[in-house]
Amino acid sequence: MKLFKNNFIKVLGFVLFFGLCIFMAGGVNANAADKEPQLNLSSCNVTVDGTYWLRVYNLDGKIVAFRSSDPSIVTVSNSGRLKGRNCGDAVVTAIVSQNGSVVSTLQCDVHIGPAAVSIRFTSKRLVLKEGTAKRIYPLVYPKNTVEKPVYWTDDADVATISPAGTVRAQSTGSVDIHGTLENGDSDTCRVIVLSSDDYESYRVGRKSLEDIVSDMSNSDAQESNTETEESVTAVPDTGVVTPTPTVAPVTVPVTAPVAGK
Repeated sequence: MKLFKNNFIKVLGFVLFFGLCIFMAGGVNANAADKEPQLNLSSCNVTVDGTYWLRVYNLDGKIVAFRSSDPSIVTVSNSGRLKGRNCGDAVVTAIVSQNGSVVSTLQCDVHIGPAAVSIRFTSKRLVLKEGTAKRIYPLVYPKNTVEKPVYWTDDADVATISPAGTVRAQSTGSVDIHGTLENGDSDTCRVIVLSSDDYESYRVGRKSLEDIVSDMSNSDAQESNTETEESVTAVPDTGVVTPTPTVAPVTVPVTAPVAGK
């Protein structure tokens, strides 16, 4: 019985040791896989005469060379800078080598399209309930352009807009959001953010949007006036007592009587 117990302990120890080795080897292989050379993206869109940068991560001293399958469509520099030449599709290959041997070949599908000419929002006004979000889809011409507009907002406290065009209502108020192209063309959309009650009144037609916005403006004006009055009338207590000015007594000179008068 004792011999059986000893053999069992030895077998159990061997199994545990062997399993630990497999686990550690798997971890090493996983880490090695994580550190293999990788491109920053597998596909991209570039405008004609536009540029884009390809990056290779985890080189660890390795050398990379870039090649384009069709230089008439897209060219690529030794540093990975893409340049759109004509509309079409091509493949850019990153060849990673070490000590004269190729260790990895990475590819990126590149589509070259025309630059955008104009942008127009389909609606000049967007009404949102506070805390909600909605994506906008402006008309960008030509329709086959690969250029994406750059969006920005006048007041991120009222509403924000993501690079993809998602408007998120942050707090009640109104703000302009803008879409701009590389050629300078742009358009503006007015975003009005309402509270839950005001939005419901607007949705069911109980109150017009103009009246709601007017009430919001009047409320903001009243709050602004109240703050101004408080700042003017409030006297800070500095703890210093200003003494009351005193008037010095005036001495009237006495003239001696003249003899014979």
